[in-house]
Amino acid sequence: MPQSGAVSDVRINADLRSSARTRYDHHSVRVAVVISAIAACTRPPALPADVPATLPSNATRHYTIWLGGARVGTATESEAWAKGGLRLRRDEHMRFLRGDTEVELATAIVVDADPLLHATRVRWTETGGDVRGAEAARTRDAWQLSTGGTLAMQAVPAELVPLIVRRDGSFAGTVFLPARGFVAGTGRIDPVAPGRLVARLALDAGPVVEATIDLAADGTPTRVVDGEGVIAIRATAEQANEPFPAVDLIAATAVPIGGTHHGPRITLDGNLALPGVPGQLARPAVSGVTVELDASLAGSLPLGPLHVDRTAQIRELVAAVRARITPDLGASPSSIRDATTATAGDCTTFALAYAALATRRAIPTRVVTGLRVDGGKLIRHRWAVSWTGARWIAIDAAFGAVPAGGNLIGLAVHDADDAGLVAGEAALTQVRAASWAD
Repeated sequence: MPQSGAVSDVRINADLRSSARTRYDHHSVRVAVVISAIAACTRPPALPADVPATLPSNATRHYTIWLGGARVGTATESEAWAKGGLRLRRDEHMRFLRGDTEVELATAIVVDADPLLHATRVRWTETGGDVRGAEAARTRDAWQLSTGGTLAMQAVPAELVPLIVRRDGSFAGTVFLPARGFVAGTGRIDPVAPGRLVARLALDAGPVVEATIDLAADGTPTRVVDGEGVIAIRATAEQANEPFPAVDLIAATAVPIGGTHHGPRITLDGNLALPGVPGQLARPAVSGVTVELDASLAGSLPLGPLHVDRTAQIRELVAAVRARITPDLGASPSSIRDATTATAGDCTTFALAYAALATRRAIPTRVVTGLRVDGGKLIRHRWAVSWTGARWIAIDAAFGAVPAGGNLIGLAVHDADDAGLVAGEAALTQVRAASWAD
């Protein structure tokens, strides 16, 4: 990310010294893959609602995962049945470029359930630059999380939903995503036409994510497409094991800006409701919204408590974050817990690390997920907004900008936690195209 002394912003690992980019594309793909997992269901053979007299056969399914017409990974699901119940395992291997750096991430989710498909334990691990993971255990009254906190007892891990649909033909209920901090929402899978199902997940944090599933004549899903553009295609073991070239996710997820550059106004095409964060002013357009960009724009967030101006202290916190964290797009995806001690990372790491320091000092702060103008394209980015005591300002800690703005389009403002990050990523799916406004 350093660019003339500034730090770039990409979440997809790369040489930060080349051009500004954003990091959290892996999380977007991860969310999309999870939604695909919810959607990848089959119909017959049906399982009875009570304990089956004959257990289903063990099975293994392979998928190739694609984004922007290029392959980015492989997923394998296995069912192992015994009298005591089911062990369901999903392994994902993602391989792609973050700029010039090749990244490989392996994720494993293991679900233990009884014969009635009531999950009892879920374990998640991710291996990239380091190993991360967590566990949820179902008790009599709730799910207990190894990360702290609880979930409602009736919540179902997303990876188990396809088997429930196979048995019941549809699904409606509370779903949680193990690999995203066990963030929960309300999920549905319904038939909409012969050979087609639609999966819908409304996260508690607000956004809705959908996927469409095409089924073969035998009820097997042949293709799953979600709103992020991630496609999961059923494959043979041989096809799943075929090598594939790594694609640059930055290029694959960037939004080109059409038209001629007349000034700091861009029209976004999509079902959008932009938040009133500082640095932008949005107005309805024929299709979507036109946003004016300028660091002096105040936004319309609710005012905080009035007190002495803390802008100088905010600058000191940004300087401290930049002194501690080295731009490194090869670092593992950050959570708020990781960011408080991180020494390397991307724009998400910088934003979360700054937010943690500001919150400790009682500076009202939130995180923004959105897009950054980079020449003739928009790239995904994260930054923060803080209340100075008199006004809200944007803070782009990755670039050391206080106040920031003029090149940032905020799509979602949220808390610095897993639910907030997922909510921000979901907002990105609503942007279909961009053009310079006249």
